[in-house]
Amino acid sequence: MFIGIDVGGANTKIVTSDGVVYSVYAPLWKNKSILYDLLSEYAAVSGLEAVGAVMTGELCDCFVSRREGVLHIKDALSAVFKEVKFFNSYCTFKDSTEVDKAPLSFASTNWLASSMLISGQYEDAIFVDLGSTTTDVIPIAGGTIKARRTDLKRLKNGELIYSGVQRTNVASLLKRVELGEECRVASELFAITADAYLVLGYITEEDYSCESPDSYAFVDREDAEKSRVSAMRRLARVVCSDLEELGEDNAVRIAAQVMRAQVDELVVSLKRINAKYRLEQVVSAGIGDFIVKEAADSLNIPFISLSARYGKKIAATFPAYAVARLLALKR
Repeated sequence: MFIGIDVGGANTKIVTSDGVVYSVYAPLWKNKSILYDLLSEYAAVSGLEAVGAVMTGELCDCFVSRREGVLHIKDALSAVFKEVKFFNSYCTFKDSTEVDKAPLSFASTNWLASSMLISGQYEDAIFVDLGSTTTDVIPIAGGTIKARRTDLKRLKNGELIYSGVQRTNVASLLKRVELGEECRVASELFAITADAYLVLGYITEEDYSCESPDSYAFVDREDAEKSRVSAMRRLARVVCSDLEELGEDNAVRIAAQVMRAQVDELVVSLKRINAKYRLEQVVSAGIGDFIVKEAADSLNIPFISLSARYGKKIAATFPAYAVARLLALKR
């Protein structure tokens, strides 16, 4: 059996090649040593042949540089598992000594592992993975991944959108909201996208896997923190109000405008990529595929959800599954 591990800044995802999924909220920026204890729980898996690894957590600001972050994550994985193969920007697996030689070629490769697996199944498609924090929009044409190979270049090219369905600050998506008349929003971390989608019913309290912006005020009352009412209170603060003054209907209106902003931003990227490569289908993974479907439908582009093929748990942790499958196929 093979294990794929995707070490993110907020979540670490561990998936076996036969589809057993573990996803753990583990914010590295709070404690970068958390990885050692977290990974140790999975070191004794019976029948484990090898571990494949990808990462994005190297960008956390607990590291002075991405180089330092890559090497820290490499050290943690190598200390826990006997044989770790790291997936690089050339779509090849290398051992830890190769990571030491060229750390940056192993940075932010989780989307690439997913795209590599998808390219063997859908030769012409726009692959979109919309997760808790970011959105990858990857052109695949003739079975070849056309996206740029660094996050900086992908941001410039519309192939990476730094927003997701849980951890994104609402104030980074909306500068104004319509509440009968136009209203500016407060540039504070009052509410996140998880609040919007909880209020709209796209996620449940159990799905709300990250901390809320005011979690410090809910010590020992985690259920109250992630209730729909608490989410509406946070959305009300976005316009310097509270739920008593604003009302539930207006809180819902703000949530709907958050979703509209994310759909519209994705539409721009899909249009740009479709115009360049003439790709006529969208293949979607991640916990935010409801947004991807809305964007694809608005452009009349056929939409395929990987959750229908692999199940929701694997689709939500697809890079970790992909790296496990790629490693298994390589062996």
